[in-house]
Amino acid sequence: MNIKGADIVQSAEQKVRSYIKESRIRGTRLLQKLVQEPSTRGNESGAQAVIIEKCRELGLEMDIWEIGDSGLTVHPAFCSDRKDFTGNPNAVGIMRGTGGGRSMILNGHIDVVPAGDPKDWDKDAYSGHIECGKLFGRGSTDMKGGTTSLLMAMEAIKNSGIKLKGDVIFQSVIEEESGGAGTLATVLRGYKADAAIILNLLI
Repeated sequence: MNIKGADIVQSAEQKVRSYIKESRIRGTRLLQKLVQEPSTRGNESGAQAVIIEKCRELGLEMDIWEIGDSGLTVHPAFCSDRKDFTGNPNAVGIMRGTGGGRSMILNGHIDVVPAGDPKDWDKDAYSGHIECGKLFGRGSTDMKGGTTSLLMAMEAIKNSGIKLKGDVIFQSVIEEESGGAGTLATVLRGYKADAAIILNLLI
C-alpha cells in the first residue's frame, strides 16, 4: 500500500471511530430495546423485529425466513431437540459492496438463556437498567451487546460515506444456545464469505 492509500484508510478509520463515539447514546438505546425483549428459546420474534427494523433503517438487502425448511433437521450437523421454528425467523441483512473486494459475515445470535429465579436478580432480568455506565439484563453481553456493536459499525460505515468493495453480510440467528441451528441454517441458505466475525461475549 502506498502512502496515499494508507492515508485514505486512516481517514476512513477516523471517520468510523468518530461516528461511533458520537452515536454512543443511540447505540445504548438500541441495546436496551433488544434486552427488553425476552428472546428466550421459542420467543425470538420480538427481538428479531427490532433487528429487522434497524436493518431496514440502514437500507440493507433483507432475507427473513423460518429455518425449519431446506433439510435443516435432517442435516448431519443439526443439533437440537427443537422441531418447530414457526414464527421465529432468522434475519440476514446485506450491505452490498461496489465489487472486486473480499466479503465478510457478521454473525450474532438473538436467543438468550432463561433468567432463572427472579429472586436472584436485583432488578428485572429484562429491564435493560443502566447504572454507573453499564447496562444490565439477560443478553446484554451474550450476545445482544455484540450484535448492537456490529449494527452500529455498519451504520458508521454507511453514514460516514465509506464505500466498501466487498459485501458485508449481517446475520441475526436464532437457536444458538441450544446447538447452533440458526447459523447452520444460514450456511444451508447459501451464505458464505471470505471471513466472519462473531462477537459472542462483549465484556
